[in-house]
Amino acid sequence: MNKIEEMKTKIMLSKDFCEMEAVKYIAFRYGTTPEQVLEHYFIQSGIIPSNERHYSYCLTPNEMALFHDLGVQPSMLEIN
Repeated sequence: MNKIEEMKTKIMLSKDFCEMEAVKYIAFRYGTTPEQVLEHYFIQSGIIPSNERHYSYCLTPNEMALFHDLGVQPSMLEIN
């Protein structure tokens, strides 16, 4: 394993995104929390690697586009 594979990343995102009505609605649709649906967005978009959690849903292309249009992107990428 090389050094890059050993690095861990931390994405800092404003808590305000979890309070957006669109994010809360999508989380409600899938029976999850806004934090988990945002994590799933990052995994599904390839920004972060998949974790051990298994999701029983897949965000639709429209939902993915909505998150992108809302500006849901990491404000800071911290590599440990």
